[in-house]
Amino acid sequence: MVGALAAVATAALAPAVSAAANADSDVVAWIEQHATALSSTDPDAPVSELEPLRDVVGDASVVGLGESTHGSHEQFELKHRMIRYLVEELGFRTVGFEADFASGVMIDRYVVSGEGDPRQLVSQLSSPFWATEEILDLVEWMREYNETHDDPVRFLGTDLLQLRQLSFDEVTGYVGEVAPEQLGELDGYLESIRLRGESYEQFEWYFGLSDSEQAELIRSAQAASDLVAGLPAAGDPVIRAYAEQHARAIVGWYQNFAADVEFRAEREVFIADSIEWWQQLTGHSVAYWAANAHTGSATTLSYDSPEEGQSGTFAGGHLEQRLGAGYVSIGTWFGEGAISSDYTAPAAHSIDGPAPGLLEATLTEVSSPIYLVPMPATAPPAVEQWLDSPATVRMILPSYVAGEDGSVYTMDVPALREAFDALVFTAETTASRLLAG
Repeated sequence: MVGALAAVATAALAPAVSAAANADSDVVAWIEQHATALSSTDPDAPVSELEPLRDVVGDASVVGLGESTHGSHEQFELKHRMIRYLVEELGFRTVGFEADFASGVMIDRYVVSGEGDPRQLVSQLSSPFWATEEILDLVEWMREYNETHDDPVRFLGTDLLQLRQLSFDEVTGYVGEVAPEQLGELDGYLESIRLRGESYEQFEWYFGLSDSEQAELIRSAQAASDLVAGLPAAGDPVIRAYAEQHARAIVGWYQNFAADVEFRAEREVFIADSIEWWQQLTGHSVAYWAANAHTGSATTLSYDSPEEGQSGTFAGGHLEQRLGAGYVSIGTWFGEGAISSDYTAPAAHSIDGPAPGLLEATLTEVSSPIYLVPMPATAPPAVEQWLDSPATVRMILPSYVAGEDGSVYTMDVPALREAFDALVFTAETTASRLLAG
């Protein structure tokens, strides 16, 4: 009797399983027909292969370039290659990066004027997974481009990940120049919020304070920012704009890390605000380099790992709300191989292919090892359903180590086409090349 019931259940389930398999094969067949195969991830490869991006980008002034991990050599190279296309073919002039504003200022000085040691500057970025040969290659390419062009490519730190002495120096220097009589008041606000040693020491000190103590420091930071913003217009307006942004970055750091929450909404708003501020200052179109979670344009995204879960409106969602069609999101994914990971001891870690049901499990079925596919306005019914249904993708952030199940590091989007305007996929990944330190 049990065998008979099992046979009936299997027979009833078979049409549904078959339909799902057919739908997936229809999607794979559609991707095969509409994807552009890329010959290489090499940033120096001809950018003409990326011509489909012209229609994807359209008139957008901000393009989010995402990644499903911070440790893939191939993803970094593909993003560098797309930046080359955006700069050389579409006139983009700023790389907005998932790094703190002050770090961005220092790298920007290098790419514009040659000031500083690029290897040292990249090694000091706010994550050890940015301290790579691939990011150094990007920065050095920007410098080389600027040496032969009159309209330089700029570098913008969009984020709040670290607090730098440069921000305090720039704020104090500006007030000392245009309103020296108010330096005493400014110093009174800054005294309690100055840096406490190395980055880890600053975090340890701040996390050890009570809620009320943190709130008082935020008030001091905000008062300093208000003082700068309230000064009468004087001096170089660009220097003033930078001083105001440095002051906002100080406030933002204290606000962002005060709340004991998994999703830090202040950070995502700051990123969007920073890009908007920069565009108002420069008029530049911006290529925004960050994780897929930050660049995805859906109103709400969710990220889950063994350590944490986050859900909310990330930077890409804010940019989409503000810019509409002026914001375009391009996600990048990989199949299997190795990545640089483990924040406590950064190193190369092997990673298996995706579990069934993940986006990458479908993308790996396509014959091209490296390809780009735009999200279409219309498609066959099975593809339409795939594009407009909730999707789960891997988002493998830095705590992953070899031997773990990489498929439990995931991001959920309400619909693939809502979150991304194009997909870039490489079947194999090797670990990014960490700078020797």
